[in-house]
Amino acid sequence: MATTNNVMGNNLTDKDIAADMLKDSKFGITTISMAAAEATNSELRKILNGHLTATVNEHHRLSDIAINKNWYKAFDTPQQQLKNENNEVNNVIK
Repeated sequence: MATTNNVMGNNLTDKDIAADMLKDSKFGITTISMAAAEATNSELRKILNGHLTATVNEHHRLSDIAINKNWYKAFDTPQQQLKNENNEVNNVIK
């Protein structure tokens, strides 16, 4: 797995970068959807809805990449997902 050395000297993996991109993508979806809901101008609402659709589609493509790389186990049971998260946290703490 490729790594990138950040300013603090920590190694970021492709998985870390993808997780950060997914987080930012979800924030973008939330922000655009709130703006679309608040828009009173029909033309602006139409533009924002188009951006929202594009942003959701981009998020799905990124999610598919993370799932296909086995970085995100979307189809595990909730119990297995919690166990995996717990293992990852324990590995970081060590």
